[in-house]
Amino acid sequence: MPKGVKIEEITVGTGSVALRNTAIRIRYNGYLKNGVLFQKDFEDTITLSRRDVIAGLRYGIEGMREGGCRKMCISPHLGYGEQGIPGMIPPNAVLIFVVELLKVFP
Repeated sequence: MPKGVKIEEITVGTGSVALRNTAIRIRYNGYLKNGVLFQKDFEDTITLSRRDVIAGLRYGIEGMREGGCRKMCISPHLGYGEQGIPGMIPPNAVLIFVVELLKVFP
């Protein structure tokens, strides 16, 4: 695991493993370090590739098993960096995600 991502395993899944370039379906809540919720019950189908999600999420999701849930603390350099997202995520924000891996596609 690269520096800048801390993982807490909440539930260990029992299904297929999410690997780089795998298509997956996730649901997550995203928080700023101060506890402010910026994204609630966001559900999406993505491919764990370089551009589909921020690097910190990709690193944190890789190796999860279907049905699992992880809490991830992501440093700014693996999140939205100095730019942030205007009106949503401030510059240099530490991000907290609670991610459920719903499905790994074959």
